[in-house]
Amino acid sequence: MKKAVKGTVKGTVKGTVMKALMKALRSALIGKQSERIQRLGCALAMTLAMTACGGGGSSKVSSTPWPQPVSSPAVTPPPVDTNAYIMDEFFPDKRFDGLRSLVRPANPGNPLAETLINCTVKMTEANLCSFSQISLLGMETNSPTIDQVMDRVLVSHDWMAVRMREVLTQMPPELLLIMRGVTAIVISYDIRPSFYWQGTGAIYIDPERLWLTTAEQSTIDQTPDYRSDLGNVFQFYMPARYVYEGETDLRSLERNLASVSMRMAALFYHELAHANDFYPPSSLATINRSVPMYQAVLTGSRPSNLLQGTYPLTSELMYRLAGVSFRSEVVRAADRLLTAEDVAAEFPLDVANDFYNYSSAREDLAMLFEEAMMLYSYGLDRDVAVTDLPELLESCSQLLVAWGQRNRLSDSSVLPRATMILEAILPEVAAEVTSLFEDRVPIQMRVGENFCSNIVINPAAARSLVLSSSEKSAPLPELFLPYL
Repeated sequence: MKKAVKGTVKGTVKGTVMKALMKALRSALIGKQSERIQRLGCALAMTLAMTACGGGGSSKVSSTPWPQPVSSPAVTPPPVDTNAYIMDEFFPDKRFDGLRSLVRPANPGNPLAETLINCTVKMTEANLCSFSQISLLGMETNSPTIDQVMDRVLVSHDWMAVRMREVLTQMPPELLLIMRGVTAIVISYDIRPSFYWQGTGAIYIDPERLWLTTAEQSTIDQTPDYRSDLGNVFQFYMPARYVYEGETDLRSLERNLASVSMRMAALFYHELAHANDFYPPSSLATINRSVPMYQAVLTGSRPSNLLQGTYPLTSELMYRLAGVSFRSEVVRAADRLLTAEDVAAEFPLDVANDFYNYSSAREDLAMLFEEAMMLYSYGLDRDVAVTDLPELLESCSQLLVAWGQRNRLSDSSVLPRATMILEAILPEVAAEVTSLFEDRVPIQMRVGENFCSNIVINPAAARSLVLSSSEKSAPLPELFLPYL
């Protein structure tokens, strides 16, 4: 899963000043020196470790903790505006003025409302929140209820609160369990794309997947995601989809409460995977509640770090292509020439279940967890493919498959990675989910046929599809964004 977040430090300090200041900050934060430097250290620490997605990849963040203090020249840090809203400083490509002016509790009269708003939307560097002010849900209960979750929901429009509760009533119990890792859920018309931020312990939800009526949709900011065209420099495309009842793209279902709930579940599983990566259930009892949230976060033993240490992704090519497609990195001339066949020869050799896994270690974890839980909770298969990308994409008939698989997570080289993550962030169902995938095998797509006709596994049935009635009406995924 921006953004608002690009994962790089912008507009704070640069060049040699940045290098010297970072040394000073390391020493200051560990030695508890100047309070002013600590505040700036907070800003840098949270910026360097930001997680965003849904869509939007944060940059690859090192899993190595800051080193011990080293001697460094005295540096006078630039003035810190302690009254500035932290979200504005850390998400320079987004503006949250509308959110701050409209935000309200989903439950009117909620005694937590003011604290929630101050700690997730209006937090400043002069007023950093700790878990003693607003705890993670899992610090209060091991089995969150719908009412407890709704007490942590903030919205910009009343319909979002109504729909959120309706959606939660459709959710399986395992999704409520994963809510343990968050302080709050913020839903606002101007959030695009959705993301999680460990600086507040909250997830921020784009309501585009939540609306049911055109009146509700009209309240949502339609500004496109900044990454929408990043991957268009390539000659390949990597579409993905969830498959309902073996032959229907989830996105093509009639928009009703049931289909909205399934799409929201995928989003929640993804963003909540991030939350439980930083604050896994096994760590909740030992988290320091007296320090600012960013200081309490799990570091070296974070599940995503352990995943990379145990089952790392190794394809430098895929990392490089993802850097262009998700993080605006400069494309190499040689990579522009890569064909779908080139990428199809590379991707299956590694152990990712989606292209987006390569955007960061955090997204690698979230994609594994999301796919696993959507099959377990809803019986939805997931397809991922490598196809051609024509200069002008008008029909699914142009997306010719060079390689594709259904239920890639069932691959014996990929499943252990998902199992490791499940055991770390949702141990209650880990064994059942793993068993479900062990009973399946990945199904290969038919090379040379288009992506949409490949949704039907039976070749005879696939050949019977009529272009005018099926392929032209099939939804085309937004280019180079995570599935939902």
